[in-house]
Amino acid sequence: MRIKTYVADNIQEALYKVKSELGRDAIILQTRQIKKGGLLGLFSKPKVEVIAASDVVREPKPPLRPASFDVLVGEKSRELENIRNDINEVKDLLKNLSAREIYVKHSENLPQPLNEVYEELSSAELDQSLIERLIDGLKSELAEKELDKSQVWACLKNKISEMIKITEPIDFAENQQNKVVFVGPTGVGKTTTLAKLAALFTLNFGKKVGLVAADTFRVGAVEQLKTYGDLLEIPVEVIFEPADVPKVMNRLSDCELVLVDTMGTSPRNKLQIKKIKSLIEMIKPTEVHMVISVTTKAKDVYDILESYKELNYQKLIFTKLDETKTYGLILNAIAFSNCSPSYLTAGQNVPDDIEVASGSKIADLVLGGCRR
Repeated sequence: MRIKTYVADNIQEALYKVKSELGRDAIILQTRQIKKGGLLGLFSKPKVEVIAASDVVREPKPPLRPASFDVLVGEKSRELENIRNDINEVKDLLKNLSAREIYVKHSENLPQPLNEVYEELSSAELDQSLIERLIDGLKSELAEKELDKSQVWACLKNKISEMIKITEPIDFAENQQNKVVFVGPTGVGKTTTLAKLAALFTLNFGKKVGLVAADTFRVGAVEQLKTYGDLLEIPVEVIFEPADVPKVMNRLSDCELVLVDTMGTSPRNKLQIKKIKSLIEMIKPTEVHMVISVTTKAKDVYDILESYKELNYQKLIFTKLDETKTYGLILNAIAFSNCSPSYLTAGQNVPDDIEVASGSKIADLVLGGCRR
């Protein structure tokens, strides 16, 4: 096992050094804040010190089956994967052709302003059924009026806002502990979102907040949450398995709000999703929020929402708004899941880059992306 110490200006930079040199399977042994530089200890700057180790090199186990059999299985697996990819490409092609055919049929019977709206909403990757619903609403409301372009877009904004059911982003109940669990695929920004909300409720609303890290698989996930906890001076606990839940919640019993960060996983990893479900059942949260990046491919969103459905999420958080110019995915996800949006995030700044979702804001995003 190779052990090495890294010093950096912040935890993210230190973890980047660890993963770059020791690989993604590196083990974090210790994280602490130090002061370095200056004259005789004066004017020294705070630094982060991370001690990490590379994994033990294991001898490869002898194959249980003949190598030729493994090669044959590998080739068959690749062939099957190629066939699946070809089938998916054909499906996408047929879907696009069908959507184009529907568009042509609609555009033949639409006034020019509505035809323009139809084309713009299509370019925003809005689902076909939602586009038709919005167009029908516009036709009904503006039937007796002369179709002025600005009037059409103002009416469209109202229609989009009306489609979005808004509730309290976190329904904060008094006289009880509020436990909120965050779920979602890998890399959507759950940990950073937790830190933003912890800062928001601690600094702006004066609530006593506790953080729980249940993502012990991703390198640096626990340390990242602990760093935020240290900065905010709030407790951070770690759950390694569902059996840890009672004692962890007992240690956080004086917290008004507990935010739980779960592991990210592929929507196709059914076993991992069931593990997260077992954890949620032990926690008995007051709310479960699904975190989705707006940079996700449009065709993948439905798969993600369907696969995570058994976790009984009630609200949606949309992240990484600053990394795209197309926001039709937000409306698609809301309509498909029949859930309310709770927060919108853009950027890494804690706690600034987060805001409460609203119908008006989402309509502005969608239409702004259309007309950009």
